[in-house]
Amino acid sequence: DMAADHTQCTFPESISVEYKGLKVHQIPPNGQGIAGLIALSGLKALEDGNHIPAPKCNATGTGWESEQTMHAMIEMMRLGFADARKFVCDQEFCNTNDVIKDPELKEKIRSKSLLNQERIAERAIKVFDETKAAVQGLPDPTSCTVSFQVVDKDGNAVSFVNSNFMGFGTGLVPKGCGFTLQNRGAGFSFEESHPNVIEPYKRPYHTIIPAMITHADTNELYATISNMGGFMQPQGHMQLTVALASGMDPQTAIDLPRFCIADGTHNGAVMIEDGLDEESLNKLKEQGHNMISNVDGFGKSIFGKAQIIKRDRATGVLIAGSDGRSDGCALGF
Repeated sequence: DMAADHTQCTFPESISVEYKGLKVHQIPPNGQGIAGLIALSGLKALEDGNHIPAPKCNATGTGWESEQTMHAMIEMMRLGFADARKFVCDQEFCNTNDVIKDPELKEKIRSKSLLNQERIAERAIKVFDETKAAVQGLPDPTSCTVSFQVVDKDGNAVSFVNSNFMGFGTGLVPKGCGFTLQNRGAGFSFEESHPNVIEPYKRPYHTIIPAMITHADTNELYATISNMGGFMQPQGHMQLTVALASGMDPQTAIDLPRFCIADGTHNGAVMIEDGLDEESLNKLKEQGHNMISNVDGFGKSIFGKAQIIKRDRATGVLIAGSDGRSDGCALGF
């Protein structure tokens, strides 16, 4: 019965990619974490091919030393969302119930295929233009999420994110309870041929993605992270990972001005947070990014709310950061 189904949990193996000696772990689809991993792999391909310089924060801490870093991250995020919107679905359901008849499509939706580094590198290098941006559309943001990150003295970590979606979810409150029911069914597609089409007992495209980063050589904990905020989450994970790998501490990485493709599509308009240095902002405009720049005040909520705990490899010391864009704190016991 339905009540029994609601008590069932799954314990999937994480999916991951490597970037500068770090391994970024995400929950596999039906979550959207794979979009951020694809973007990160694309960025790596551009760096390895010398199409962009290695990301490095500028001296003032108001952005990146080269505007090409932000330009490339935006473009690679578009590639990630293009794949996610086309292929992300409840993979277990699609495979177990044999709902996808096309063997080529069945192979394409697999995480292993989507994260193939050669596939991503070929696409990234083919579509990336150092001088101009892709065509863009209009945003439509939605989110309502809370998160916590916890690490103990032995380096055991928990990354937790919870959400009822779209403000108050369904707006339905079970009798005698003090909470609303979630509205994640809104993540389904109504396109009959789409892997994410709505079906009974199937999980929809889901924006919630707790994440962890380990050292690629030993799999020791490097950091546990989250970046609440609907479709901002994989974008935040990518930007935070690049910042941490560039040598920033958690709080500096969190405070760095962000971008957000608010509707989570490959051609959505990009929002640029206020605080980005003017030179980078002007160059992004020259490259033709259809963007809404200098987003400030309450508008900053579109960039999500990040939490990071990083563990020093040599000493085991924990270094935490909490996002000033919302309530929350970094706390030690």
